[in-house]
Amino acid sequence: MVTWDLDKGVVEFPSGQRVRGRSWNQPISEYADVSAVLTTASPEAFAARHAVGMGREIVYISWPDNRLPQRPQRAIEQLSQLLERAASERVEITCGGGVGRTGTALAMLAVISGMDAADAIAFVQQHYNPESVSSHAQRGFLMDMEPPRKLPQKPQE
Repeated sequence: MVTWDLDKGVVEFPSGQRVRGRSWNQPISEYADVSAVLTTASPEAFAARHAVGMGREIVYISWPDNRLPQRPQRAIEQLSQLLERAASERVEITCGGGVGRTGTALAMLAVISGMDAADAIAFVQQHYNPESVSSHAQRGFLMDMEPPRKLPQKPQE
């Protein structure tokens, strides 16, 4: 199992998974196994920008700057898969500034992992960046996320 050391930009969720958030312009010392890139650029256009240190696998999530994901349910599905992978791989979330979209995506991961939205926002602001999830739209989006569906428990005999 290869995951991140607790370092700048790395958030450890209560479940133990660690995910790194950062700007794709930021120099790095360790490469990710998988990088989630929050952008509306095509993969070709994005690659031409020479972003710094993308992982061996890149997952594109259609998400314009200063806005919300264009396909919210698809973004939730992609982030859910990335959170599962973070148990055994180095997963990172990146955007141009590494604050708004990245912070909101990290808060989405916290909600997916079982936190309520208000706690998820506070968690990301405390453990990642105090300026993350700062817009009304970002906070409202998180508040509107459906909580994870729990499977019915087998009654105790």
